[in-house]
Amino acid sequence: MKRMPMKAKVERAVYGASVIVLPVLPELGEAVVNAPVAVAGSGCLWWLYRRVKAGDFPKALKTAQRALPVLSGAALYAANAIAPGTSWWQIAAPVAWGGLMAGWLPVTRAGWTPTDESEAVEPYPTDFAGVAARMWADSKVSQETWLENIEQLVGADHPDFVADVVAPAGTAVPRMDLVDVAAVYGYPVTTVSLKEIDGVGPGRMRLTVAPTRAPQSRFDQMWHDYIASAGGAIPGAQVVAIDDDVPGRVMILAAVPAAQIARVDHERLCSAFGINPSEMRLVADAQGREVLISLYDEAPFKTVRKATRKLLTLDAYGRFTIGTGHDGRDAKVHMRSASGTLHGFLVGVTGSGKTVAMALMCAAYANAGVVSWVTSARPDAQMTAVGRYVDRQGSGPLFTVRMLRAAVALMGVRGEINSEVGHDFSPHSPYPALVLVLDEFNSQVGDPEYGDEIAELTDILAREGRKFGIGVLFAGQTLNLDKLGGAASLREQVQGGVGIVLRIAGGIAARQATGGLAGDAELAPVPDRLGAAVSLMDRMKGTEDDRPGQSTQGAGHVVTGSSALFMRTLHVHLPDDGSPDGLGDIFPADSAISTLTDREADALYDLGDLYGDWNAPAPEGGEGEGVGGAPMPLVFTTTKPTKTTVKDQIIAAVTRRMTAKEIREAVDAAGGTVRNALSDLVQDGRLLQVDHGVYAPVHDAGTEHTDAGTTALPDGIDAALVVDAAELIITSQFGSPSMVQRKLRIGFALVEQLMDVLEERGIVGPSDGGKARAVLARVDAADDVLRELRHDLGVELPTDH
Repeated sequence: MKRMPMKAKVERAVYGASVIVLPVLPELGEAVVNAPVAVAGSGCLWWLYRRVKAGDFPKALKTAQRALPVLSGAALYAANAIAPGTSWWQIAAPVAWGGLMAGWLPVTRAGWTPTDESEAVEPYPTDFAGVAARMWADSKVSQETWLENIEQLVGADHPDFVADVVAPAGTAVPRMDLVDVAAVYGYPVTTVSLKEIDGVGPGRMRLTVAPTRAPQSRFDQMWHDYIASAGGAIPGAQVVAIDDDVPGRVMILAAVPAAQIARVDHERLCSAFGINPSEMRLVADAQGREVLISLYDEAPFKTVRKATRKLLTLDAYGRFTIGTGHDGRDAKVHMRSASGTLHGFLVGVTGSGKTVAMALMCAAYANAGVVSWVTSARPDAQMTAVGRYVDRQGSGPLFTVRMLRAAVALMGVRGEINSEVGHDFSPHSPYPALVLVLDEFNSQVGDPEYGDEIAELTDILAREGRKFGIGVLFAGQTLNLDKLGGAASLREQVQGGVGIVLRIAGGIAARQATGGLAGDAELAPVPDRLGAAVSLMDRMKGTEDDRPGQSTQGAGHVVTGSSALFMRTLHVHLPDDGSPDGLGDIFPADSAISTLTDREADALYDLGDLYGDWNAPAPEGGEGEGVGGAPMPLVFTTTKPTKTTVKDQIIAAVTRRMTAKEIREAVDAAGGTVRNALSDLVQDGRLLQVDHGVYAPVHDAGTEHTDAGTTALPDGIDAALVVDAAELIITSQFGSPSMVQRKLRIGFALVEQLMDVLEERGIVGPSDGGKARAVLARVDAADDVLRELRHDLGVELPTDH
């Protein structure tokens, strides 16, 4: 059984009626009848002519098929009207025409093919894809295009879908207004898009309809236009994954195509997301072809984490924590690079927290048993506080060049030790690692008198120090290694170690400030304060808030190779006003200071007293220069004070009961000479010792005396430490500050203060440049001297004595 549309049935009925009408109406000869037939035939003929003239053959053929019944019927009508009388063909012709047109109906209609009812199929499926395709085909905006590859985005319950809009072969998809496209499915204009398909010609375009994913659609549009485009923040980047599980933070992982390296324009990226860079709420971590973008509701560095000894102690992998990453994890750095160097660099402008970072690193070195020598271009009260906890700390080019000479000479000493043990420096070496912290390095190498030697010695240490356990930490507001020979190869060695960059401009400025040590790492700029910028709208409205933003001191990057982690350093209080500090909480608990071994220190003394007082003033005539790693002695030997006999002066001065201190002040002689003379006068019976440290003339033997009491010491000097230093010097008869430092495990600055106290009490002589001081107290008088010293300082005798 055939299924015929209603329109086809009506058309066939018209053909049947025409069989009766066509023979009769022409015979009437009425114009009112002839005129409509003529108009209908002429109109169809004109329609066909226009199609043929347009040159579109398929449309012309289709028009001819549909116009054939009207044109042939009009021609038959005209023939009947023109022929005179009534002939048999005038009746037979309409009958034949009606039958022919009824049979020709599927061709003339060009849209219906008679089929069996059982074989009939709908032109579009009834599922989601079929409905979407039919709605598109029935719309005016489709313009003979159709949909293919229809795919729902979310699921069967969501109307979001993508599809390919396909034009007829050889033609392009026509331009379509998104308003008309949205009207096809009845959704807002912002939920639809029509874009070109990469690698496909204009005959196919991608239609996206996403009413329930409208925000994501806007994100996709923003990403495409402002981030992934050729001039965008990360050209070529595509979103790989999005994570918003942590409240207040969204993380986006993106990647550029294979064989490319991701380049991030931080300011453009902030602009794309509508964030002011000064808010520091956007962080982009680039690594190879991938970029991890972290968006925060508020800046992650508003709270500062306090430094502890545990954080600054090496973990099982040789790392210590220098700060906190923006994502909350520890910012860890390796003390030694993969190649075994202890080198590194630290860059930061004034007020960026560079001094705090240096203190943290010195504490990490100390906790690992590493010796630290610290120098800077000018004195710094905060670093002086750090100096109490490290082996050596000072400032100025003269101190620096003496330090470097000693380090270069130490390489030779350690080379002998390496030969004895059969290997270069390792954790099993019989000497500790040494790190030289060179702050304001650019200023140091620019010194007119010592700059060239500083550069030469630093170059030697940076290149050859690894196998002797010696590292160099370059620090400053900017770094420039071009004055060192072969800066490119030197950078490779330094880049592998610790790299910290604090509050500097990003991009090219960062690479210039670090002298290329940051490599190709993408470093975002760090403002002076969080959110301190005032919007132009607020300024226009006069509603600006003039309160300063929170300081970003300590904010910066840990640089490892070509990758960088945005972080904020740990905090520790550095006193510059005499207030208590917290350095004791991060340095070793026993307050012990790592120093060189006795063998190393003795060898440096033998090489020209290179381990002496590096803060001593330069001698007249200059120091000479160390060339090619052969350092000159630190100072020229000066004439020692001439000894004089003082016994008569003492007898003349002691006219009453007097303490040893009062006698020393009254006699023009060295304190030790006075003490020795006092001992001899007592033994000879020419002077009386009525108490510890108290003397009187022989005729004053029966006079009562009073307790001498205690003597005040300079701030920060422990009385018991003075006694320990005195005992060490007298029993060894060696007045070397370095020896006292090594034996007592204290800082060199504190040793110098102890030596000055002992000089005041006549135990050691005055400073003689970098040489060991003369010991003025004899070994056989040690008990009396120490007893007197304890009495003067109020120190009780140890219980084991």
